[in-house]
Amino acid sequence: MISPVGLALALVAIVFSVDLCLPLGVASAVPYTFAVLLALAARPHWLGAAVAVLCCVLTLLKMMIVDERGNTELWKVIANRCLAIFAISMTALLGILRRRAEERLRAHQANLAHMGRLTMLGQVAAGLAHELNQPLAAISLHADLAKHMAGQTTSDPKLLTTLEDIANQAARAGEIVRSIRRMARKSDHRHEAIVVNDIALRAVRSLEWFAWQSGVTLQLDLTVADSTVLGDGTLIEQVIFNLMQNGIEALANSPMIGPRLVTLSTLANPDTIIVTVRDTGPGVTMPNMLFERFHTTKADGLGLGLAISRSIVEAHGGIMTCQPTKEGGAVFSFTLPLHDRSEGK
Repeated sequence: MISPVGLALALVAIVFSVDLCLPLGVASAVPYTFAVLLALAARPHWLGAAVAVLCCVLTLLKMMIVDERGNTELWKVIANRCLAIFAISMTALLGILRRRAEERLRAHQANLAHMGRLTMLGQVAAGLAHELNQPLAAISLHADLAKHMAGQTTSDPKLLTTLEDIANQAARAGEIVRSIRRMARKSDHRHEAIVVNDIALRAVRSLEWFAWQSGVTLQLDLTVADSTVLGDGTLIEQVIFNLMQNGIEALANSPMIGPRLVTLSTLANPDTIIVTVRDTGPGVTMPNMLFERFHTTKADGLGLGLAISRSIVEAHGGIMTCQPTKEGGAVFSFTLPLHDRSEGK
């Protein structure tokens, strides 16, 4: 089967051959525009513009090869050829604009369909949050009870630590569920003075097992001591958790040889705290696109994690950035305004 480009080129050749033998004048633009329309239906997209340029060149070339003035004045010949070129160019331009409009429409329709699915997922998440709140509270209560009973009958520190981790993770899951319920009700988020290092350590403890399974080493460089910011501790913890989890997954899915490190660091400026997550993974090629909704580099990703993380940081008065490193890997950083404790006195 002949491709659209092949048909377009064949038509261009036929029209040019006839135009050399007959004084078609501006009429040659009609079949040329058909050839352009055929080429616009092909991929890649630039083929339509290329065929349009070819048709314009051949239109001018015919005037140079064959003297078609006869009894016609030269300015009329030139005007006919210019009209033919104008018709070809406008056909190509309108075709390209129409194709881009169709692509934008398809992308918009896909986004609307995706948003519809996300709305449904949001409703399901709100329902799950309501149903899971009670069993999570029961898990936390029983873990605390088991820790208390174990403390009376055994001195094994590993068992006590494990039970304490169960209770802490159940409490954390319950807080996440409550945050989801607040978002579902469009309630204002809780804002209180939180110690950034404490939030960072909680996120690291939640990821230690996953990092060990993935063969990734977690490093900490927390230098802000007891510096505080004003915000929702659960949401800030989720941002740090998400950035570190992305770094671990990037290293776990990479066959690279070398150090497999994810480093979390905090640094205090006069007015802000900078939280940085650095990994030694394969790096990023389009850092600005990573924060766009529905853009993902994961096969099973939704492309919402980083977009939501950035929106959380911005809601707290900070900014989030991403930069590749010369050695490979990526650096994600976000800032949070320092909380002036004297204001609360």
